[in-house]
Amino acid sequence: MVTRIRTTTLAVVMMIISVVASHAAGNSYKGYPRGNALITVQELKRLLDAKDPKLVILAAENNAEYYLGHIPGSHQVDRSAIEAPPEIQGGVTGNLIDAAGFSLLAQKLGIDHDSKIVVYDTKYDATRLWWAFSYYGKSDVRVLDGGAKAWRGAGYPVDLFVPSASLRRGNYVAKIALPSFRVDTPDVVAAQKSARSQLWDNRDIKEFSGEELKKGAYRAGRIPGSAHNDWALFKKKDNQAEWLSAAAVQPLLKKLGYDSSKEQYFYCQSGVRSTQAIFALYLSGWPLEKLHNYDSSWIGWSKDYSLPIISGLPGTTTQAKATN
Repeated sequence: MVTRIRTTTLAVVMMIISVVASHAAGNSYKGYPRGNALITVQELKRLLDAKDPKLVILAAENNAEYYLGHIPGSHQVDRSAIEAPPEIQGGVTGNLIDAAGFSLLAQKLGIDHDSKIVVYDTKYDATRLWWAFSYYGKSDVRVLDGGAKAWRGAGYPVDLFVPSASLRRGNYVAKIALPSFRVDTPDVVAAQKSARSQLWDNRDIKEFSGEELKKGAYRAGRIPGSAHNDWALFKKKDNQAEWLSAAAVQPLLKKLGYDSSKEQYFYCQSGVRSTQAIFALYLSGWPLEKLHNYDSSWIGWSKDYSLPIISGLPGTTTQAKATN
């Protein structure tokens, strides 16, 4: 009897260890402490095949990307769908829509508070949606690793037809849960003066140096005091929707000079590519409270001629003085 009890106890203990180990492995996908924020195409396919009623798939893609074939059942949510009207943003384009507008959009898509949301893209827009949901209180949204290219590469089917609108209105209500996750120009100006902050430019090097001016911005250059961190560094070159492993990202962060004891501020052209770096740090275990996305980004900064800019590569910079 004693032997049987010991055997049973050992079996239970081993089962618990197995479950815990399995859970831990799931959360450390690619070696990340928060690897569960990513989802593989295989796992997504299983959820689709199981017809999980809580699953909502969002394609953060433009019309050309979406209508040439999308993951079955996925709803298109491009940038314009979550963009606030420029007239209420001081004329700056690309800022995030307010909580009421975000709630309405999500509810029309049938999203509930407990929906299992998966976002995907072809390049870098999925993390913008992830950031928006996190800002508005839904922190369990997952990003499809490899995006549309990985889905096709696995041989899974795509749809050309747009799914019908949800017959049921969702109950999700957006509320700002993490105010510091979205910052504006005064916050960046304050960060410039603080020794406890780092400011990162996540645009391409030609934008950073002022050699290239993208449509929508008013001046070429960068914010004084910002360091360059190209958004693409965290992705595989052959598929810019697929994330590098933690083992590859950690040396990059060290080489770039990231300091985990400091507040981290990010910008790009319009606050989209900057969420790539934020998501990489989130995967790596950094607290969201230390990560700040400058939503107006370069469009907002360059539009305000009272703010100074710098052009040229480090060591050969030229400063343009502010004008009033």
